[in-house]
Amino acid sequence: MFFLALALLAQDPAPAKPAWSATTYEAAATEANKKVLAEGKPLTVTGEIVDVSCYTQLGKRGDAHRDCGSKCVAEGAPAGLLTSGGTLYILMPEPHHPRRDGKASLAKYFSEHMAQTLTLSGMTSDHGGIHTLFVAVPPTR
Repeated sequence: MFFLALALLAQDPAPAKPAWSATTYEAAATEANKKVLAEGKPLTVTGEIVDVSCYTQLGKRGDAHRDCGSKCVAEGAPAGLLTSGGTLYILMPEPHHPRRDGKASLAKYFSEHMAQTLTLSGMTSDHGGIHTLFVAVPPTR
């Protein structure tokens, strides 16, 4: 799935700037939802892939935590991207309805890249003091 997306991007010399998907706009049912959505911005950020649960609970990260973090994320714990400045972005699949319906997941990809430094692009939301990066991903089913 991820490699298919990479192959499609390789064919396009100018990849599209990150944006909210149609299903995300559709999910913004109220004016309050639309206001929060409008606050989102495209972002490209570099950092270490971490298991959010172990990082926020115990400070675990890096190569020593690769195996445990990989298992946690593969089994459903959220993955995050930790910048060198200490900002943690929770990583989520961007398309709302496929994510909601269990048809878009980043778990396999991020469990395989645990403790690695990656540069990711997506839409960011800093709602409620929580930094989230919504990454485009094709549906899995």
